[in-house]
Amino acid sequence: MQKGASKLKLALAVLTVLAAVFTIGGCMAAKADDPKMETIERVLELQFNGPDEEFLEAMWNPANKQIVDGVEVNEAFEQQVDDKYGAYFTDSELDQFMRVFGTYFPGLADIYGYELRLEDVDIELSDTVANRYLFTAEVAFQKKGGKEQRAEVGGVVLFSTVQEGKIGKFTYTDDQGLSERLKQ
Repeated sequence: MQKGASKLKLALAVLTVLAAVFTIGGCMAAKADDPKMETIERVLELQFNGPDEEFLEAMWNPANKQIVDGVEVNEAFEQQVDDKYGAYFTDSELDQFMRVFGTYFPGLADIYGYELRLEDVDIELSDTVANRYLFTAEVAFQKKGGKEQRAEVGGVVLFSTVQEGKIGKFTYTDDQGLSERLKQ
């Protein structure tokens, strides 16, 4: 009777392990197939691989800037933004993202002579808010001739309910001091 109980326990343990494997595998497949997660990762790649010389040249070059109706316009930079980020954001959020976050880390890296490299990204769909994703990006950064350092950058992304698949809000919430460390 003990032998039969042992076999039953072993069979239940095997079934439990298999159920866990299939559940985890299903969740991983769901993440891999989620185009919104791919969008977030692509934006983070644009932010944390570089700095992108062409993008920054368009942004910084004074020859690209003109005053039109009292407003500074940089068509070369606007074209770079549209080419690189336009497919991922709603129009209104693209403008907001560029004003607040889009040039921040690439600009700091360029000014202070750092290279950025996106090492890893963890993205989770919120359990409580539809279309809300939380991310943590591991970023490596290094000054020429310096020691490579790392920081985790966290944030929140809300996808538009009007423009399917487009980011409606992108916010960095924590950078583990990355911005201050880049200024050194």
